Amino acid sequence: DLGDHVPVTQDRFHQGRITGRIRVGMEAVTPLLVPDTGNCIQNAHGHKTYDLLKGKDGKPLIPSSGLRGMIRSAYEAVTNSRLGRFPKKEHRNRLAYRMNVRDGLKLIPARVENGSIHLLTGESGIRHNGSPNGPQYAAWLPRYSGRNKAVNTGYTVRYPDGSLPLHGDEVDCIVELTPHQQRRFEYWKVIDIYKAGTMPPMQSHGAQGHRRHIRGWVCITNANIKNKHDERVFFSPPSGPGLKKSFPVTDHHREKWRELIKNYQDIHEDELKKRYVSQEPYDLYKSHKPGETAFSRHVYTSADKELHEKTLCYVRLTEDQTDVDALFPVMIARELYSDSPWDRLHSSLKPASSISELSPADRVFGWVLGDSGKPAKTFQEKTGESNAVRGLLRFGPVKCISPLDAAIKGFPVEGIPLAILAAPKPQQGRFYVAETREGEAQSKDLTKQDAGYSSNKWLRGRKVYPHHNSLPKNHWENPEVDRTQQSVGPWQEYRRPDSEKLRNDQNRSIRGWVKPGCRFVFDIHVTNLSEMELGALLFLLNLPEDHFHRFGGGKPLGFGSVRLQVMDCDLLTTDDLKTKYSSWTPESNPVVAMEDVVAKFEEAVLRAYSQNNVQGFENISFIKAFLRCCKGYDDGLPIHYPRATENGQPGPPDPEGESFKWFVANEQDTARYALGDLENDEGLPTLAKT
Repeated sequence: DLGDHVPVTQDRFHQGRITGRIRVGMEAVTPLLVPDTGNCIQNAHGHKTYDLLKGKDGKPLIPSSGLRGMIRSAYEAVTNSRLGRFPKKEHRNRLAYRMNVRDGLKLIPARVENGSIHLLTGESGIRHNGSPNGPQYAAWLPRYSGRNKAVNTGYTVRYPDGSLPLHGDEVDCIVELTPHQQRRFEYWKVIDIYKAGTMPPMQSHGAQGHRRHIRGWVCITNANIKNKHDERVFFSPPSGPGLKKSFPVTDHHREKWRELIKNYQDIHEDELKKRYVSQEPYDLYKSHKPGETAFSRHVYTSADKELHEKTLCYVRLTEDQTDVDALFPVMIARELYSDSPWDRLHSSLKPASSISELSPADRVFGWVLGDSGKPAKTFQEKTGESNAVRGLLRFGPVKCISPLDAAIKGFPVEGIPLAILAAPKPQQGRFYVAETREGEAQSKDLTKQDAGYSSNKWLRGRKVYPHHNSLPKNHWENPEVDRTQQSVGPWQEYRRPDSEKLRNDQNRSIRGWVKPGCRFVFDIHVTNLSEMELGALLFLLNLPEDHFHRFGGGKPLGFGSVRLQVMDCDLLTTDDLKTKYSSWTPESNPVVAMEDVVAKFEEAVLRAYSQNNVQGFENISFIKAFLRCCKGYDDGLPIHYPRATENGQPGPPDPEGESFKWFVANEQDTARYALGDLENDEGLPTLAKT
C-alpha cells in the first residue's frame, strides 16, 4: 500500500475497502491568519492591508481547499509519498551562488568577435590559476564618486566633448600604472579617453614611463555594489609566444551563458517591476542596500540574454587552459551549480509521470499530470491514459462553532504591521541540499560550492514550519504595542518594529485574526480507501497530545497552529454497505474501529522502512521528523529567522528586517553553518554582523 501503483477505479465499491464520513473538530491554538485576498487596500508605497476572511454570519470563513492542502501535505510526509508540487519547469533550471571575491579576481576579460572568444589580458600574462602575472588585466575607468555614486564630479573621466563613455565603445586611452593604496596589486588607471581614432597624435606620442597608450573597449556594469567607483576598459595584450588568445564559441558556451543570464533576470524580476512601476531607471543607485543599488546591465537588458558578437564578458579557463570553462557578465558574478534541484530529487519522490506511478497521497487526494514535465495532451494521445485522477475523499464546508466574540480579534483600520516574511532561497545549499539520499544535513565548514547542488548530493526533504512550542502565554496580547526591541526575549517576532518603514512593500498589515481557542467543525467524505490509506488519514486527524498542524498565513512567525480531533465516524466496509442497502429495515451497522486501521498504517510503515534496528513506528526517520515539526522543540529556544547582531549575542529582531546579514556572516571561514536535521536540531547560532 505504501508503494506506487494504479489507483482503484471509481465506478463501484471495491471489496475490502472502506467508505463513509469522518467528522473533525479543529481548534486554533495560536492566532490564525486567513486574509481576504480579494479585498485588500494598497497604499502609495505598495503596502497591502488585509481584512480577515468572513462568512455571511460575520464569523471566520475557513476555505475547505486550505484544509485539504494542509492535510495532503501532512499525508505526503507520513506516507513518504511523491511530492505533490515540484514542477519540473520551475526546478529543472540550475541555481546560482555568488562567487568568492578572490575567485572573481582570477577571471579574464574577453570579447566575442567573428565566432571566437578573444582574451583581453592587458599587459599581463596568465598564471596557472587564471590570475594576472602583473597588473590587473583591465584598465580602471574612473566613473562614480560619493554616497550617491555621482557621475558629474571631477573624478569621472569623460570624452573631450564632456559625454560619458558608453558600454561597448571602442576607445583610445592614456593609462597610468598605479599601485592600489590598500591592497598589494597594481592596475592601469585611465587618465584620458577618446573615441577610437580621435586621439590627437601628440597625446599618443607623449605616453612614456608609467603611462601607456592603449586601444580597447569600454565595459559598463553600473554602480551595482556599495564601494564601486570605477568601470573597466578591456584592451588587447602584447603579442607573446605560447599564449593562445582566442577560443571558438560553441553551443555549450551559448547555452551556459543563456542559462546564467536567465537566472539573474528571474531572481530580480520583482525588483525590476518595482522600478518600472515607480518609473525609476534600472541603473539608478539609491543606496547600498540589496535591491537599491543600480542593477547590472545584463539584469535588465534583453540583448544580453544571448552570447552575441561584440559581447564583453569575463571568462574562466579550464584547468589546462586549453578552452573556456565558463563565461560571466561581471567580475564578481553568480555561478551556476553543476546540477538543478530537479536533478537532485530522488526519482521515487518526483511527481508521478503516469498512472502506474501514483503514490499513496496521489491516489487518495488526486493527481494531475502537469508537474511531471510531460505535456498533458501529448501524453494522453500517445498512451491512451488519463492525465488526471480524482481523489478518494472530499472536504465539506468548515463551520465555526464558537461565539463571534470568541472567534475574532479585530484591529484598528490601519491594521497590525507584520514582520517581513522572507521568500524561499533555494540557492542556499546549506539549507536545501542534503549530504545523503535520506536527506541528512550537511556538515559545517563547507564552502558554498561544496554545499551546493552536485551529483553526489540530494535534497533535504519537505519544507515545514515547526510549531513554536516555547511562547509565553501573553505572547499574542496587545499586538498594537511595539515590544520587538525589548532587551530580553522572547521577542515579539511577528510584528514589524516601529520606524519610518513600518508599512512599505516589504511587509503586510492585518485588520484581524482568528483567536486562539476558536473552534470549527467539518466533514471528510471518503470512498474506497484501503485500511492503510484510511489509517494514515486517521493518524493525522488524531495526533498525539500537544502535537499540532499548521494552517493559514504567517507560519514562520508562529501563526497557524491548530489541533485536529475526530469527533464522530460513520465508516463502513463494502460488505457492510451491501448489507445496509440490501435491507428495507434500519439495522445497526458495524463501525470500522479507528485504532485497528491506524495500527494497519503503522505496521505498513514499519515493514517498509524499519532498518538498522530501529524500534517503534515513532522512530522511523520521516515519522520522527514529522512529529517533531508538529510538537516543536522542548529546549526553550525561540524560533525565528537566523539573526546577526553587532556583538554576535542573541538579541531582538533587526529594526530594518535585514535577516540576510546572517547569511553574509555565515560565509566567514569561522561559520559556514548548515541547517540541522529536523528531529534533533540544536538551533543555529547568532552571528556577528560583518
